[in-house]
Amino acid sequence: MKSEERRAGRRKRREAAREAKKAQRNKEITFNNMCSLNTLYKAQRQAARGVGWKASTQRYQINWLLNINKTANDLGAGREVCKGFHEFDISDRGHARHISSVHFSERVPQKALSQNILIPSLKPSLIERNSANIKGRGVSFALRMLKRDLVRHYQRYGNEGYILLADYRDYFASIEHEAVKAMLCKYIADARALDLALHFIDVQGVRGLGLGCEPNQIEAVSLPNPVDHFACEMLELETYARYMDDSYAIHIDKEYLRACDYVLRDKAAQLGIEVSDRKTHVCKLSKGFEFLKKRIFYSKTGAVIMRPSRRAITTTRRKTVKHSHMVDAGIMTEEQAYQSFQSMIGSWAGLNAYGATGRAIDLYNRLHL
Repeated sequence: MKSEERRAGRRKRREAAREAKKAQRNKEITFNNMCSLNTLYKAQRQAARGVGWKASTQRYQINWLLNINKTANDLGAGREVCKGFHEFDISDRGHARHISSVHFSERVPQKALSQNILIPSLKPSLIERNSANIKGRGVSFALRMLKRDLVRHYQRYGNEGYILLADYRDYFASIEHEAVKAMLCKYIADARALDLALHFIDVQGVRGLGLGCEPNQIEAVSLPNPVDHFACEMLELETYARYMDDSYAIHIDKEYLRACDYVLRDKAAQLGIEVSDRKTHVCKLSKGFEFLKKRIFYSKTGAVIMRPSRRAITTTRRKTVKHSHMVDAGIMTEEQAYQSFQSMIGSWAGLNAYGATGRAIDLYNRLHL
């Protein structure tokens, strides 16, 4: 038997094993399981986390059994469960964000769909380094992987080398619905579950996914998956990773990274995704760089140092002062200001931020004595 025939045989066996695993998963990923009362009960409990103080949440949970039974009946009969959006704009660190929030009664089937259909169907296809909106991963996981990548690079090349930092432009608002629908049709086997997922997309207009809907999060995470696989499997990169719309790739050759940037832009464009020219660039590792609002660089001994970016520190100090004024004016309570401050400096845990954290705490104590 020739080597080509052996490779073809191995490929065929791998594909057969992959299809068998997918068929086994699909036995559990069904519309009926998603619409069961037990599933909807768990969904409404999870959806209420962090928003139990809201009147709409409390009204729903007072008669939660009747409400989830109505939701199950509506889903089973194919009746409309969407009630429109609460749309508003916020300013997030100087950037305008348009939020499309749904009614709590709609959040319950959306939660059930995300946890029992979308995530189990889409997660197996994602690369390990795709760490946003996946249980057990997150920002800390992404930073740990980046630190490990930088350590391994230093062991081979020292601090010589480059990193390609890429960012998608106006990501959620620019997502093409047809690209998302094609992805869902590929991975969701249950026809009724697929119809519900497609319906939640259709009610959002002709383009873009709102920031206030849970299914949109995993769909946005999964859409550039072909770009991720191409980068990991076809390009000779030392490493590649992505957190939502931010990604990085490391290589010793600067010109090769620029060529990879060109190719990956083309792959993203095929999905209707535009790469930001302003935020996408190649950096020299010896000079340091910023990723996920963290300043990262090598020390003289080769240790990887991760600190909050200067902008993050400035924003934290400004918010601390602003919250102090709001407490004095009676707009915010002392407990709320303290919780907000702990949340801000809590994101620095695990970083080389002892000095910045101490100065922020000193500022808080001076303002709230």
